[in-house]
Amino acid sequence: MSRRSALSALGASNGAFESVARMVARPAAMRRPFSTTQPRASITHFTPTSSAELDEVLNTIRYKIILPAYLPEDQRRRIYLARYQKQLQADPVVIEIDGEVIKFHFTDPLTQIPNTRRSVLQALQLCREPADFVNLRPLFEGLTYANRTFPPDFYCKVIRSVGRKGRIYDIIECARGAARTGFRLDSSEKVNEVLHFVQMRAADAAWDPRVLRQCLRWAEIVLDLTQHANHRRAEPLLPGELPLHQDPMVLLAPLHLAASLVEQYDIDAARAAAPDDSEAVTEAAPAPAPAEAEAEADGQAPGSNDAEETASRAANRAQAAAKAARYALYVARLWPEGRRLREVQPAAAYEDSTRLGYLRPGSKFVALATPLLHGLDVALRVLEPALADPLRPRRDLLAAEIDEARAALNLRASAVWEQFFGDGMLSSERDRLPDVAEASA
Repeated sequence: MSRRSALSALGASNGAFESVARMVARPAAMRRPFSTTQPRASITHFTPTSSAELDEVLNTIRYKIILPAYLPEDQRRRIYLARYQKQLQADPVVIEIDGEVIKFHFTDPLTQIPNTRRSVLQALQLCREPADFVNLRPLFEGLTYANRTFPPDFYCKVIRSVGRKGRIYDIIECARGAARTGFRLDSSEKVNEVLHFVQMRAADAAWDPRVLRQCLRWAEIVLDLTQHANHRRAEPLLPGELPLHQDPMVLLAPLHLAASLVEQYDIDAARAAAPDDSEAVTEAAPAPAPAEAEAEADGQAPGSNDAEETASRAANRAQAAAKAARYALYVARLWPEGRRLREVQPAAAYEDSTRLGYLRPGSKFVALATPLLHGLDVALRVLEPALADPLRPRRDLLAAEIDEARAALNLRASAVWEQFFGDGMLSSERDRLPDVAEASA
């Protein structure tokens, strides 16, 4: 005890003096020298999920991997040293953050700390309900605070795991908070995987205009993020290499979504103009949303009259058409005519596994490029000839490139192909078939 503490105790009441005396007399093993408070920290929390098993996995990650990072370095070392095991069993390290008191006992770093990557993938596999995916961002924020880093291919696994479950926006949210989550869209594979699942969400929704508008916004958010400082690639570009936001393969995704949105507005307008076919349209079209939800999606107040609704849809179509035209111009300017899609960037980039080498396997290329081919087909149908004509030779080259890569496809590539071109035939091949009416004549 310091001299000042002793003098203060002597001047206090008898009860206070006895308390100080007991503290002095307390055996060293009974004291709590490891306790600390960090009021300025913000601790990682997970919300309850749809399964006890997922809760257990997340809590294990929290207590074994994330929370020790909140301890000062000297105390963090202590909980991993076997010589403190008995002492920590009787008197654990205690930390208080945001009003939560957390105790740390001895942890064997070789046997009691789970593998981080395996634990993350296990948690993602168990995520099923929307409430489960709410924990994705705090999970990566906590792991980043704990200085856990992952290679680019691990992030791609995460994107695919979440994207297959229709929750790709949760990945985009993580990317928007890259400074805290470490989830950076700084590689071609990450960006194209995210954009792939954005397009697949639109396709899975049968090209519903409301979902298309949403997906187009998401694609444009991704495009914006690739230009942000938090998502810049650490390595410099190769000579002649285009940055991600100027890569035609990246730009083809928002072109696909914008052109599809224009087409769906035209289809809806044609249906509205043909009331005699309403029964057939009802059978073919997906069930419409409630009127208020549809009005809200179109930026209208519920109860708007038909004239206002028509004007709003016309304005939305014009906006989508302008975006489709802009992306078509970008693609035509940045994709040299006569080059295949995997020849747009320098050849050295396709030899580098950290850049574009992931596109060399045929299955991977077909899976990612098939929606882009579909988007070019749609763009050719809805764009003015001056914009569509430059895209046509590029579209034909992509069709041929995909056709060659289809020799051996994995399950993912086959499923994507079937979803867009389910008859097993490229649209370029269908174009060469005679028209049914002409054949019968």
